[in-house]
Amino acid sequence: MGCGNSKVEQENKDVRPRRQNSQQQESTNVNCDHSKLVKPNEKVDLDIKVEDRDIESDHEECVAPESESPNTLVDQFVDDVLDGVLEKISKDTNQSSNSDGNPSQNEQQGNNGKEVDKTDVLGEVQDKPNSSCDDKNVPKIVNTSSETVIDTSKPAQGLSGDKFKQAVSLCSSLVSAEELYKACGENVISLTLNRALPQHINLTTLLNKLTCLQELDLSNNNLGPHGFRLVTLSLCHNQNIIKLNLANNHTDTNSAKSLGKLLSRNRTLMWLDLSGNYLGKDYFSRCVGPALKINNILKTLIMSSIGSTDLKVFADNVRSNTGLLELDCSHNQLQDSGYFVKGMTDWLKSGDCQLTSLNLRNMEIIETAFETLKTAFSQETPNTSLRTLDISGNKMASHKDLVSIITNCVTFSQITNLNVADTSFIANSSVNRDENPSTQKFTLTCLNMSNCSLTDETAVALAAVFKSCDLGQLNLSNNPNLTMAGFKLLLNNQTASVTRLTLGANNFTNFVDLLGYTTKLDYLNLRKAKISMADIGRLSGSIHHGSVSTLVLDGLKIAGSEALATLFEDSGSTSKLTALSLSSCSLNNTDLQYIGQAIKTGLPLAMLKLSANRISDPGVADLVASLKERSNPPLCLLDLSNNNICVEGAKSLATLFEREDMSLQTLNVSHNSIEPEGIQCLVRFINRSSLSVLYVNYQKATYEEHDMEKVYQVIAENMGYGKIESVEQAKGMCQLPDTRRVPTIIHLEGLGGYPGELGCALDCSGITTDYINRKLPHLTFFYAAQLSAALRGQENCCLTNEEWIEIIGSEQESPSWLQLADMRSKAVYLSMLPAVVTAQKLEGTLEMEADCNVMEVYLMKDPLTQKNNGIGWVLMSDEDSVKRATDYFDSGQANMFSQPFKLSSVPVQVDDDKMTEKEAKARADMDARLRERQVDDAEQRQLISRLYHESQERHAYRLAHPAYADGRIW
Repeated sequence: MGCGNSKVEQENKDVRPRRQNSQQQESTNVNCDHSKLVKPNEKVDLDIKVEDRDIESDHEECVAPESESPNTLVDQFVDDVLDGVLEKISKDTNQSSNSDGNPSQNEQQGNNGKEVDKTDVLGEVQDKPNSSCDDKNVPKIVNTSSETVIDTSKPAQGLSGDKFKQAVSLCSSLVSAEELYKACGENVISLTLNRALPQHINLTTLLNKLTCLQELDLSNNNLGPHGFRLVTLSLCHNQNIIKLNLANNHTDTNSAKSLGKLLSRNRTLMWLDLSGNYLGKDYFSRCVGPALKINNILKTLIMSSIGSTDLKVFADNVRSNTGLLELDCSHNQLQDSGYFVKGMTDWLKSGDCQLTSLNLRNMEIIETAFETLKTAFSQETPNTSLRTLDISGNKMASHKDLVSIITNCVTFSQITNLNVADTSFIANSSVNRDENPSTQKFTLTCLNMSNCSLTDETAVALAAVFKSCDLGQLNLSNNPNLTMAGFKLLLNNQTASVTRLTLGANNFTNFVDLLGYTTKLDYLNLRKAKISMADIGRLSGSIHHGSVSTLVLDGLKIAGSEALATLFEDSGSTSKLTALSLSSCSLNNTDLQYIGQAIKTGLPLAMLKLSANRISDPGVADLVASLKERSNPPLCLLDLSNNNICVEGAKSLATLFEREDMSLQTLNVSHNSIEPEGIQCLVRFINRSSLSVLYVNYQKATYEEHDMEKVYQVIAENMGYGKIESVEQAKGMCQLPDTRRVPTIIHLEGLGGYPGELGCALDCSGITTDYINRKLPHLTFFYAAQLSAALRGQENCCLTNEEWIEIIGSEQESPSWLQLADMRSKAVYLSMLPAVVTAQKLEGTLEMEADCNVMEVYLMKDPLTQKNNGIGWVLMSDEDSVKRATDYFDSGQANMFSQPFKLSSVPVQVDDDKMTEKEAKARADMDARLRERQVDDAEQRQLISRLYHESQERHAYRLAHPAYADGRIW
């Protein structure tokens, strides 16, 4: 049967987002520019997701989302805000003007009165697993197949790219599908789908309206191996997408084959992220390696944490590639790292290599392999292309090798960013100093040596190398064996260059003396450093009369001391300090008064983090009073999570937004004890004041359903939906929210109980509730089919027989009835199932709870462990049962052992004309399994009947023999 054009039945859709952190990206300080400051009266687009963690952990391992808690939302202030947000600042267009209508003095001085374009900074960063792979590295190209060019002479239809992104994030089930379709325009080149859109929005229609789409982000959706293969095989036919993110999608080994085909056939894809997907120990290498040998279009490949232990074939083939610019192989524990490093070295030494960024973090590279890697940076074969090298998290023979490889990278290459953090050593050996250091100026500007067990002897050797470098960013954190003499040696020649200095978890005496070696210091991080209170107080001069704009003192127990009083005694409007982090410092309400007094006297703080302290309502009231006493306070971000704030504190914070000159955009009060009345006071100002990002999730107070109903009603009115009397009548009838320039983000999860009809209807990427506990928000196989149709330029998803066989796997991996057209329409695909589920339990659940007529249940197993892998196929007896099953999932009832799972129909059409033999075999297999099942059912019925009759006989015997029934006769 050929592919028809009849419309596929549309499945209802998941509705509840999940912000991952994803990613869980690996943060690399050496790849970021942090030179820009937040100035007074400037606003910043912020989407903080914070979780109290060490800011020194700049290179945590990437893990799959299954190992992460979806409820982790409390502190990336330093990594995401202090490390990245300062780059994205903008002028506050709501600045107060003079009475005569002229701009204020501050407005005239800042950006010459011009507004800076703003984007969702943190949202962009978290979509990327490696900070070195920015959008700027993806060239915006014209579709070579259709020669499509955007005509800028005519006004573009639809929304701008940023506005469309915001519209998608706030598209709940209340929003009309036509409203979102109308928002599509020629300016939209990027689409992020980290969760499913509402069920009434057809994904194929949406993508077909995005005629200039070039970037597609499907990360963190747990598509499953079949949905993953469906999307990748469809992209073989697509000539528009140039950037694709498929990270964290719960794949399997066989998915590597479809990736090999994608990279062999596609001629436009330039950026690909596969991190967090298990793709086999060596199968990925054997499939993708040969493809990269002939593919010179791809510029960036991120393959972090894909489970590879053997990349020999990959290394053999990639050395012939002349197009790849960025390669991330991190977090793959190699068994033979020497062979792989040899291949990478030969590639770097070849004249055709264009690689600018290489990430080899945590790959279990052995000590001898570093000797090989050093030869790529030698006088005989100097490398001129590489700019960023990450070899952190591996093992070297001794510090001598560390100094040697740093010296070679600095001397014989153009590397600007070098990361050797978390390096371990087999033995200690003496380090020789270079007696004849080069006088030539080298290009290295960013160096991370945190947690490298550095000693003063190592510092002496490195100091000779640093004399010829102008380091802008230097991370020396967690090197407790390094004394003040060693620190001074390393900083001695960097007086005029270092702008960003991270020294956390070290031991210091007379620390302020070090600051004399850094005259242009902009960022100072002392998290968990062992430093005296007197030295903290002495930082006042450097901060308020120097150049430091960002200060991190997390984890320093300065509560109750005079350190804070001394630190802020000279603060005022002349200070450049714009970002201050005092997390986990045990601060109480009294300590907060010093900060409040500094704000009163003009301290230009734009970001203030006070999470994980002992602040209560009176302290919050004092801080609010200090902000109110100041006109046009510049504070844009305030983090008070993990404190002891109750309802009165929330009410005090809410009064801040009654002022029109308030700049506060992001407020985090999660993990406190705020009662429902306090939450209601805060959400009243969302989208009606400067407040646009609000975290009130995970409160310790008790919340009832009617309390949350009031909160949701306020949000609905602020979003422009009006008062919702009937949720069912309002679904799909509302316009897109009319929000301000900045994204609107509200986190309400973890408040307990069922979110109610309105809470479920409002749930979307921008407004997150507890609906995820009832229904997984990720894209299902149904939406993978819709994506496939759009990427192929089809109305419905039509596949060839070969493609369908590759998607479902071999006969040993999937039921044979999937090859029959009349059976596919009765099939259901399930994923994210509990590991302990059985076919009998699943069949009983679907029959009893969803009222389905089940013919067969097929649970897939891991080929090695032979345990359930969380994926299954179910064959129904009729198509009505399929509809009832999808309705069961859409209603949020698909739950087993208190764990929600995903369920989807299989809306694909396959060219079955060449499947005569396979169809006959499939039907024979079905008949055989049916007969086996009938035999099993007959035996089961006989067993039940036999047991019933035996029970009846025993009962009759007891009635006839009372002595036996009383237990007097055994």
